[in-house]
Amino acid sequence: MVESRLGEIIRGFVATSGFVRQMRLYRAYGHWEEIVGSEVARHVRPLRVERGILWLVADSGVWAEEISFARPVILEALQRHGVDVRDIRLRQGTLPRPESLADLPRRASVPPPPPGPTADLIRDPDLRNAFTALGSRKEGDPPASPHRQ
Repeated sequence: MVESRLGEIIRGFVATSGFVRQMRLYRAYGHWEEIVGSEVARHVRPLRVERGILWLVADSGVWAEEISFARPVILEALQRHGVDVRDIRLRQGTLPRPESLADLPRRASVPPPPPGPTADLIRDPDLRNAFTALGSRKEGDPPASPHRQ
């Protein structure tokens, strides 16, 4: 009984708070590349949603102009994806951090460090056991003692 009443309260809150509408608006962020295509998404990103207006930033004047011409097409694509906005506005500036790891700049891979000394190279059995115990410790474990039995 209590659970069903709590569910009713939550459903009522969600329905009246505008939460669902806001979530639909923010869908533009997570699906931006899918909505506008990868080429546009590399140069234009959503900034914020304010009073039914999706604010965008373009990395150059050329892209800002391109988006202004494509405004009706983008609004239609947003509607198809369930993003209910009245209009889009645009400014030129620095793009926010990419949402997708695919958008991150590629870095040259750094080779892994050479392997450290292995216990096999240690001839003394007590020292080898202590070294092996030290390597198998996990964070928070008490220090290994060579004198423990």
